[in-house]
Amino acid sequence: MKKEIAVGICFCLAGVLAAWLFGYEYFSTYGFLNEYHMQTFAKAEFDTPALLGNILWERGKMFLIIVIISCTPLKKITPLFLRCGICFTAGMFLAACMMNMGWKGLLFFTVSWLPHGFLYLLVLVLVCKMNLYQVYGRKNAALKLTVIYMGTVILFLFGCVTEATIGVSLLRRITSILV
Repeated sequence: MKKEIAVGICFCLAGVLAAWLFGYEYFSTYGFLNEYHMQTFAKAEFDTPALLGNILWERGKMFLIIVIISCTPLKKITPLFLRCGICFTAGMFLAACMMNMGWKGLLFFTVSWLPHGFLYLLVLVLVCKMNLYQVYGRKNAALKLTVIYMGTVILFLFGCVTEATIGVSLLRRITSILV
């Protein structure tokens, strides 16, 4: 457990370093978290079904790839790669938020993954912890696999709906306060 935490911290710091190497000009010049785009986001009206479709498409591709990989022998290293990728991305996003907004960026970072982030993390844990070999050879194996996968898919879809509705409205409110 200590090694996993140490690896996560190292990748988080690598993300912070990468953001620092890109610099403030990169993130503010190209429209990433600059004040104009934040104000535009706070005042914009969103078509929720179109946003949900986009979220389902973008998150669904990655979800499907992770599920397919979790059914192969690469399953043993998948959690490590996911953890490292999540920590690196989180470190880079946190650093970018704090470069552009100061300490307010910490609040923006926290709100940007609430509440759907918890659901996505739960889906990743479930996918990585699934052990298909324990189900095979048992009574009603196909039914058990169907229930396991459908439960995971339903939780994933609930995360997407939560992101499109609650997550965006919460982020818009915080953005209007911060900017």
